Amino acid sequence: MHVAVRADGGPEIGYGHLVRTSALVEALLNTDHVVTIATTTPQNAQEVYPEACSVVEVSSRGDPETFLDRLSESNPDAVVTDAYPIDTDYQRAVMERYPHLVIQDDARHTICSDVLVNGNLYAPSLDYEYIDDQPQWCLGPEYLLLRRAIAVLADDEPPWRDPPKQMLVTMGGSDIARLTPTVIRAVNGFDLHVDAIVGPGCSEEQEQDIRDAASTVSTDVRVDRDPDDFPKRMFEADLAVSTASTTTYELLALGTPIVSCPVVDNQQPIATALRERDAATVVEPDGGETEFQTAVNEYLNDPELRQSRRQIGRNLVDGHGTRRVLRELLSLAGENTDT
Repeated sequence: MHVAVRADGGPEIGYGHLVRTSALVEALLNTDHVVTIATTTPQNAQEVYPEACSVVEVSSRGDPETFLDRLSESNPDAVVTDAYPIDTDYQRAVMERYPHLVIQDDARHTICSDVLVNGNLYAPSLDYEYIDDQPQWCLGPEYLLLRRAIAVLADDEPPWRDPPKQMLVTMGGSDIARLTPTVIRAVNGFDLHVDAIVGPGCSEEQEQDIRDAASTVSTDVRVDRDPDDFPKRMFEADLAVSTASTTTYELLALGTPIVSCPVVDNQQPIATALRERDAATVVEPDGGETEFQTAVNEYLNDPELRQSRRQIGRNLVDGHGTRRVLRELLSLAGENTDT
């Protein structure tokens, strides 16, 4: 089967769409299917997706014809789209030619597709509208697209240390709010080893600011850019500070207690869902060092809270949503779903 995936990502718009669709792409490639990525951000896509897929550039985020023209030569068996500008008209244009699976974080667009996937915690509560035939609804964390490395680790029992010794800081692929130095300064003097992750979209200036902050604190801080063992570091951390993004869901699946900070508007629903389920400590980006310090210190001094958050996270996200979405996609294209 040949699947075309339409997604964009980068420092300005974030990497979330690329990261989560890369999980589905990885699963397709591992089951011997062919994948073409169509994107307005080819360089960023090549950094995120496996090398075995083809990456082609399209000239417009919101014009379906530029996308469909690129597909006319390859004629895929199914199309996956994951981008905010893919509205109802765009979806219908794709549906007229190919079986279509839409990944969407909200209900801003009336749905015109065969399958809708929204793996967010809040997804089942949204009021969706659709035209033409009703799509197959794949809503909630049961359909979260998480990487295979996360799914494998999610089946293991996470480590337990009391008192905690390892903390992870990961503020997104491009740290658009530039909060990593703030978090590092907030934990000055804490008896911790801190892994501070520089995302692939961070500039050299941002990385230097992070390293400068690490050099001014007494806490043991290691700064690394986009490490290959990132999933393992998330799994082994006793707690993590992260944006309210795809990484939040990975940490929930791994049972890592989270301090979550929404840094853009589309992360607020995730933050709200985390609060409602007592699944993380949520702080606001304008809270500064004090709010991060208080949140981290609460985890350090409350083993029952860490245990509770670990269990809540693993109950909410089992890590195998990608496998379920793959089955829906294969079924849509008339393929064998025994995977």
